[in-house]
Amino acid sequence: MRSNSPRGIFLAALLTCTLWFSTWAAAGEAELSRIVVFGDSLTDPGNAFVLTHQVSAPPYQLIPDFPYARGGHHFSNGKTWVEQLARRLDMSDSACPALRARGRCSNYAVGGARARPGTPFDLSSQVAMFRSDFASLAKDEAFYVVHIGGNDLRDAIEALASDRSGAATMAIIEDALGAIATNIATLAAAGGREFLVVNAPNLALAPALRLQGPQAQGAAQFVSVAFNDTLASVLAGLEASLPVTIHRFDLFALVNAAVAAPAAFGLTVVDATCITPGVIVHAECTHPDSYLFWDGIHPTRAAHAILARRVRDILGVLPFDD
Repeated sequence: MRSNSPRGIFLAALLTCTLWFSTWAAAGEAELSRIVVFGDSLTDPGNAFVLTHQVSAPPYQLIPDFPYARGGHHFSNGKTWVEQLARRLDMSDSACPALRARGRCSNYAVGGARARPGTPFDLSSQVAMFRSDFASLAKDEAFYVVHIGGNDLRDAIEALASDRSGAATMAIIEDALGAIATNIATLAAAGGREFLVVNAPNLALAPALRLQGPQAQGAAQFVSVAFNDTLASVLAGLEASLPVTIHRFDLFALVNAAVAAPAAFGLTVVDATCITPGVIVHAECTHPDSYLFWDGIHPTRAAHAILARRVRDILGVLPFDD
């Protein structure tokens, strides 16, 4: 029987982890010299382009299938927040696309990836690839970033439209959270100690959802809150039971704040996209750094920069090798 309670998801991950508990070595605090990223388009530094060699160019889609030709093959008009963060931490050399330089780069995020299993480059696949590429790495020297789940939530919103009972939606959320918990446990069992997990933004505020009207926005907010509330409980349980530190960043709150008071973040347009879908001429806005959203669901480079600064602020003093 499926259990979608936080306790059920956490216990499943804990059971997996205890099978490996005897392999853990007591470790002191190591210098963090490498950033390792697992995620989707919000942290993809170019892996999707490596896989497909296809790009989005005018006429644009509201929600792109491929990264953009401009901006370095990102799902934005420039570098993602995690790449900008890595530069601040002097870890840019490891934040590059892992699929372009296996064994050197350790950002495994791929646009379109899901947390739950059964999809290409899902979270478990990304973690398995990392463990294969860096089998000899002292895992406690890496700083692990897990920012995934947005595409699972898009699937959950679609499921809610066809199954009003919410059972299919909650099953998707449960599977995504279970994958996140299990993979953090896997990395912890291998020696990982320092983690950063970013929750889901308020998808109801994305332009693509705004265009669908209040009912779609209501579903999007419900799904975002359900995911984030349970994620918080799961992470608390993992941190209480494993020898890890899990830093959290509340992206949901940040997006809400930016929409409520854009001027405080140096933004002016928070409810529309910089790109104009379906046209070739004047397909991009003149001042993208004043926009929160580049397209229907992805932030601009400037919005990524805001996130990078806020994440660096909450990390505090860590033993980074810089």
